[in-house]
Amino acid sequence: MSSMHARFAARSQWLSSTLIDNGFSVVELLLYSAISLMLIGAAVSIALSETRSSIKTYELVALRNQMASVTFLLEGEIAEGQSISVCSTSCTVTTGTGANPVTLSVPYSLVITHPYAVTGSGRSTATISYYGKTNDPNLYRFGPPFTTATIGIDPVNGSLGLGSGALNAGAASVETVASPNTTLSSMSINSDERRTLTYSIAITSGTTDRSIAWASSLTATGLKVRTRVGF
Repeated sequence: MSSMHARFAARSQWLSSTLIDNGFSVVELLLYSAISLMLIGAAVSIALSETRSSIKTYELVALRNQMASVTFLLEGEIAEGQSISVCSTSCTVTTGTGANPVTLSVPYSLVITHPYAVTGSGRSTATISYYGKTNDPNLYRFGPPFTTATIGIDPVNGSLGLGSGALNAGAASVETVASPNTTLSSMSINSDERRTLTYSIAITSGTTDRSIAWASSLTATGLKVRTRVGF
C-alpha cells in the first residue's frame, strides 16, 4: 500500500510541475474560468439591456403612430362637425338602432353632430359618439361607418366627402374600437363660442401577455381642435 501511495504522490508532483512548467496551474485555471464567467455575464447583461432598449424604441414608435392616427380621426370628425358636447363623469351615450336604442353608462363621452342632406331649408344630422367603458381600456366610437370605395360628394344620401374614407351618414351606425388602450380626459369646450375643444389623450401599450419590457405609455395634453361647419 505504501508503494502505491508513493507512486500516486510522485505522479501528482509530476503533474503539478508539468502544469507549472507548461503554463497554467490549477489555481490559475480556476481564476481564468471565474474571470471568463464574469465577462460572459457582463456580455449577456449588455445584450439584454440592448434588447430591452430596442423593444422600448419599437413600442414608442408604435404608440406615436397610434397617437397620430387617433388624433387625426378625432380632429377630422370634430372639424367637420356642427356642434360638440363633452361629459367627464357619470355619462350616458345612446347606441343601438332608432327602433331599439341602447343607453350605456360610461365614464366619459365626446359627442359630435354632423350636418348633411341640406336641401333648401331642410337639414339632417348624424351623431357620432366617442366614449370609454368601465374596466375597459379602449376608446370606442359609435356612429355612421366610413366608406371603403371611392365615391363622390352626395350630401342628400349622406356621403359627406370625396374618396375612400368618407363618412357614410346614410348607413346604420355601428360601434367600433376607435383606438385600443386609449383614454380621453380633461375635455372642455370654449365657453365663449362652444366650437373649440381642448382635450388630453393617453395611450398605453397594454398589459395582457406582455412583460415589463413592453410596458410603455404616451400622453398628449392641451390639444385643441375647432369645428369649422357653421349654420
